[in-house]
Amino acid sequence: VSVPLTLGSQYFKLDAQEPRARISEEIRIIETYPFSDPNPVPILASDDRLYPYHRFEGYAHRSEPVEWKVVHLENEWIELWVLPEVGGKVWGARVKETGHEFIYRNEVIKFRNIALRGPWTSGGIEFNFGVIGHTPSTATPVDYRTREHDDGSVSVVVGAMDLPSRTHWRVEIRLPPDRAYFETNVLWWNPTTLEQPYYNWMTAAAFAQDDLIMSIPGNSYLEHPGAQRDWPFDSEGRELSVYDQNRFGSNKSFHVVGELNDFFGGYYLDDDYGFGHWSRYEEMPGQKLWLWALSRQGGIWEDLLTDTDGQYVEFQAGRLLVQYSPGDDVNPISQVGFDPGATDQWTETWFPVEGLGGLSDASRDGAMFVEREGGRVRVRTHAFVETDDTMRVLVNGVVLFTDEVSLEVLEPIEREFGSVDATGESPLIPQDAEVIVEFPRLRLRYHSKPESRQISRPFSTDAEAIPSIPLSDREVMAARELVQGRHFNEARNLFETVLAKEPWNREVLLGLADLEYRRGRYAEGLNFADQVLRLDAYDSEGNFIAGNLYRALGQTIDAREAFGWSARSVAFRAVSYVQLAELALVGGDYLEAGRYARLAKDYDRNSLSANRLLAVLARLGGDVAEWDRILSSILELDPLHHFAEAELYLADVSTGENVVEGLRSEYPEQELLELAIDYVELGQRDDAIALLELGETGLRHPMLRVWRA
Repeated sequence: VSVPLTLGSQYFKLDAQEPRARISEEIRIIETYPFSDPNPVPILASDDRLYPYHRFEGYAHRSEPVEWKVVHLENEWIELWVLPEVGGKVWGARVKETGHEFIYRNEVIKFRNIALRGPWTSGGIEFNFGVIGHTPSTATPVDYRTREHDDGSVSVVVGAMDLPSRTHWRVEIRLPPDRAYFETNVLWWNPTTLEQPYYNWMTAAAFAQDDLIMSIPGNSYLEHPGAQRDWPFDSEGRELSVYDQNRFGSNKSFHVVGELNDFFGGYYLDDDYGFGHWSRYEEMPGQKLWLWALSRQGGIWEDLLTDTDGQYVEFQAGRLLVQYSPGDDVNPISQVGFDPGATDQWTETWFPVEGLGGLSDASRDGAMFVEREGGRVRVRTHAFVETDDTMRVLVNGVVLFTDEVSLEVLEPIEREFGSVDATGESPLIPQDAEVIVEFPRLRLRYHSKPESRQISRPFSTDAEAIPSIPLSDREVMAARELVQGRHFNEARNLFETVLAKEPWNREVLLGLADLEYRRGRYAEGLNFADQVLRLDAYDSEGNFIAGNLYRALGQTIDAREAFGWSARSVAFRAVSYVQLAELALVGGDYLEAGRYARLAKDYDRNSLSANRLLAVLARLGGDVAEWDRILSSILELDPLHHFAEAELYLADVSTGENVVEGLRSEYPEQELLELAIDYVELGQRDDAIALLELGETGLRHPMLRVWRA
């Protein structure tokens, strides 16, 4: 709808209709180097961390045209593509006007033996969850759903269940209608009562070119085991952030640390464009640059992974500081666990940079490059959204310049200070002066002294620290890290070594109780947990593990008593209330089940486990409005949550075909089986059997028939 102009275009836009992004799904033929069927020998023989997955071990040397599902998202400025059948990865992204790819798109899908299960293909943005490495689902289909939103944005949600840990990950790839960036909104949920490995890195690719300059704030980098090294200049004076100055040594991993900042990226000086990532530091502190060796050692991978698109670099964002693997260096970097019942969420922004000459700062709303030469300061900036702002330049704490500016999307503006301009002579700015350039509305801020944002966190450990710790304590620390990395047998051996010397060591007893619970030896595990509670009746972790073991043994009274004590600790409160709610539901006490579930939500408002239980209670009680409200809240949080579709089917609101069609991942039978197990744990055996019968007819997988029997 057009609006007549009466006061001029500076006041009104030509089109009164609100802008909308667009999304479509198509089948595209892409030249593909496929991989083989899975090896029938279970992966237990090579990497028991990944059971029940299989490996793929055959790779094609010649390409063939293959049909792939491709989801295309676009607005006025940028477009991107998503491959739901290749791990849900972002295939690539580009600026429509210039054609610049700010996320490298590999035009062939060339699978090679790199990932945890084997096949992996380069380019785009890959989503990694679980244990260190390219995630098990990186080359296979995942669940997905496309969405159009009231605000004009569009999105595709991709996700899967990590089978070894039974955690669920979701990534919403969302494109706003009026901004030149896209978001990845992440949900990662641990529905189990066990600590699981915590590893997440979002691996993006960009073209490898000699003119590439990386902008990664920090004053050092960490190796995979945590050893600290100099950044951006190494001991030989090489500027490591400059791609062309890495022509030495082998492949490189730089986990850059030392500065509190929310962005990193890179810029091609000759082509005059770049790319970047933004997320709040507390959500994504990890920033890594991966380079193949700039020799034939790395060059062979250009041939193995691409046909015509050339070499790439990876700029990776992570929830932790490094992609940790143990080593000999003594430092504070370690494995991390994913707490029982926890739900994590975070947001990231991926953006292009156009015509700035470099990248000094970036925010969710814009990017800026600042150059200093002699007594002059040159500022170039552009916004990702149309806006007005006030640029301020401070020199030694004094505001010397202000300028009201109007910014169009991806249209650079340039200002220069300390030289002759249209208003006359402006004073030269001393080279050693402290210069700050700000765009408050864009939340951009350049500071000439990087140390102003440096953090004091230590990344090394005193040499005398570890020898001063008793050997048994060191062995327990190592064993707990092994558990967090899913190396259970090695962890058990260490725990038992300490147990032989210290039979009442609390950490050892807790560790062994946990390991026995994991392998279904509940009575043996309870013996260890019982010893912990003989030391301290109120031990929250001991009570929580004991509660799990009692429940597994069918000792409901003891389980309720133990969870009551563990719920007094904030660390175990929400997950303990969920267990109490489930026990009450199984026992037929619907009022108490609802009360405990609501208590769980008091301390974890996004508890999917509590919401699911409340939905079942509402259905059983015939409260249709409450049931509908809860299912809507679940789907708002997790649009791929299969439990919601199962509830619709069990309530005769939806069909079984809708349940089956929503199971799009590599292992739909595992997803359905997980649902059935969840209903059994809630005491709803008839619902579980109904789902298994549905799977038998819809998926025709013999395992579902065995479980139903």
